[in-house]
Amino acid sequence: MFPYEAIHFLNNHVTVTRVENSGAFLSAGDSLPQSAKRIFLSLIPLVVVLLGLVYIFTKPAISEKTLIGFCFVIGGGAGNLFDRIMYGSVTDFLHIKFGFLQTGIFNLADVSIMTGMTIILLQLLFKRNHS
Repeated sequence: MFPYEAIHFLNNHVTVTRVENSGAFLSAGDSLPQSAKRIFLSLIPLVVVLLGLVYIFTKPAISEKTLIGFCFVIGGGAGNLFDRIMYGSVTDFLHIKFGFLQTGIFNLADVSIMTGMTIILLQLLFKRNHS
């Protein structure tokens, strides 16, 4: 697919397009100097992924659902991090729009991160409400 080429599905509710995102979520940080990008978009995410791995391997009583959430976050984060380190950007390609509700352009690693964070937050909320 060529950059910015668009293929529409489901009455234009879903669009597949190729965008190279050199920033973070919704291109945040795209205009940062290269050295700051390396720190904020590669080094910090690398530390977060590593800390997530340390947490799941050292926490003796982590629930199965929380573990699944962490795996989603770590997997998605590692995927985006790999692309950013190897290619200098992350390829985003999905856009969803239903009426006035629409997303930015994202990729499946972003979906994995958001799914994992939702699972973790719901687990924390559920645990808090039943304590």
